[in-house]
Amino acid sequence: MKKIWPWLLALLLLIIFCVWTKKDSIHVSSDNSKNVVQQPVVSSPKHYINYEIMQQGDTYTLNGNFTNIEQQNKLNDTCIAASSSLKQGNTSTNETLLGKDAITLTNKILPHFIQHYKNGKIVYSNRTLRIYGDVDSYEAQHKMQQLLNSSTLSSQDNSTVTVQKPVHFLITKKGNDIAVEGQFNDDAQSAPIRSQLPSTANIHLSSGKNLVDNGAIAVTQNILPLFIEKYTEGSIAYNNEKLTVTGMVATESDLNKVHTLLSDTGMPIIDLTTVDTEALAKAKAEEEAIRKAAQAQLLAQAEAKRVRDAEAKRMALEIEARRLAQEEATKRAQEEEAKRMAQKIESRRLAQEEANKKVKVLHNTQNIQQTEAAAAKRNIISLLKIQNIEFEVAKGSLTPRGKGTVDKLANILKQYPHIKIEIAGHTDSDGSATFNQNLSQSRVNTVQKRLITKGISANRLTAKGYGETQPLVPNTSDENKQRNRRVEINIQGE
Repeated sequence: MKKIWPWLLALLLLIIFCVWTKKDSIHVSSDNSKNVVQQPVVSSPKHYINYEIMQQGDTYTLNGNFTNIEQQNKLNDTCIAASSSLKQGNTSTNETLLGKDAITLTNKILPHFIQHYKNGKIVYSNRTLRIYGDVDSYEAQHKMQQLLNSSTLSSQDNSTVTVQKPVHFLITKKGNDIAVEGQFNDDAQSAPIRSQLPSTANIHLSSGKNLVDNGAIAVTQNILPLFIEKYTEGSIAYNNEKLTVTGMVATESDLNKVHTLLSDTGMPIIDLTTVDTEALAKAKAEEEAIRKAAQAQLLAQAEAKRVRDAEAKRMALEIEARRLAQEEATKRAQEEEAKRMAQKIESRRLAQEEANKKVKVLHNTQNIQQTEAAAAKRNIISLLKIQNIEFEVAKGSLTPRGKGTVDKLANILKQYPHIKIEIAGHTDSDGSATFNQNLSQSRVNTVQKRLITKGISANRLTAKGYGETQPLVPNTSDENKQRNRRVEINIQGE
C-alpha cells in the first residue's frame, strides 16, 4: 500500500498540470451570444546560418550558408586587416537565415585566431560557435575564452595548447675541422645553416617538435662564411635564445669585419672574438720575408749588370789595344798621326762611355723608383680596400677608425720616401654642390694635416676636393651614394 502512494501523487500532479495548460490555451471572447474557443497560433520554425573557416598554413577558406554577401565581406575585411586572405569556397546566401550575432562574434575573435592558432578552424552550426586547432600558449587560449564569453552566443573552445621552444645548436671550428650539433624541427628548418657548411663538416642534428627560430638561423647563415674562412678556431652557439660567437681571427682587419657583420644583425649577440696574436705575428713575418726577398733580388740584378758592364769595358779596351798595336806595326810613318787620332778617338769613346754609364745609372734609378711606386700603390690599394678613411657624418673630422687608417697610410709613405701623392676627396649628390665641394676639401685637408704630423713632408702631398663632380656610380641608391663618398690616394711619382 505504501508503494502505491508515490504513483498516485505523481498522477494527481500530472492531471493538475494538464488542466492548467489547457486553461491557458483557451481565450473567452466578449460575444453576448456564446463563448468561442480560439485556437493557438503555431509559429514556423526558425533557420540559422552555418559556416566554417578552415586554416591551411597562412591561407583561410570560407564555406557555408549566409543571410547575405555582406556577412562574407565583413569576414574577408577582418582577415585583410590581420594581414591574411580569406578564400571563398562553397558558399551561398538566403535572406531568411538568422545569425547576425555569430558573424559579430567571429569578426571579434578572428584576429586573435589568425595570430595564435595553427591548423585550426572556426565552425558555426546548430547555433553554437566552436574553435579547433593548436594555440601557441595558455595565455592565448585564455584570451580566446574571454572573447567567447563576452558574447551570449553559445560557444566551445576545443583548441590544444602547443608550447613552443627555441631551437638550439653549436657550431665549432678547430683548424679545418668543423662540427655541428643541435636540434631543429626538421631538415627544412636547418637547411639554411647546412647549406653554408663544407662537405667535410661533421654534422649531428636531431629533430623535435614545435621548435621556433626567432631569427637565429638567418643570422648564423649570414655569418658562417666569414666564420669558416677567417676563424682559426671558435664556436657559434645558440642556446636559451642567446647567440654567442667566440674564437680567434688572424688579423685586426678580420676582427673589424667580424664586429661590423655582427653589429648589423638586428638581434642581441655576445661577441667574444679576439685576435690570434701568434697567427698575426706569423703573417707579419711572412710579409717581411717577402719584402726582403724582393729587395735582395733587386740588388742581385744591379750587381749582375755592373759585372756585365765592367766586362764589356774590359773587352773594348783589349780590342782597342790590339788595334793600336797593329797600326803601329803596319804604319810607322804615320805613328804620330795615328797616335793623335787614336787619342782623339779614345777621348770621344771615353766620353761616350761615361755618358752611357750615366744613362744606365739613371735608368737603373728610374726602375727602382718605378718599382717603389708600384709597391706603394699596391699597399695603399690593399689598405683602402680593407678599411676606408672614415669621417664624422657631414663633417671634415676623422673618426677614431679613420685616424687609424691615415696613420697606416703614413707608415706606407715612410717606406717609400720618393713617392708623391694626391689626396682626392669625393662626395655623393646629397646637399648643395657648394656644400659638397667645401666638405670634400675640408676632409682632404684633414688627411693632409694628419700625415704631416706623422712625419710626411708637405711637399710630397697634394690635397684636392672634387665634391660631387666625379661619381663612381649614379647617385640613385644608398649603396651607390656610399661608394661615391670616398677619399682616393693617387700616386704622382717624385
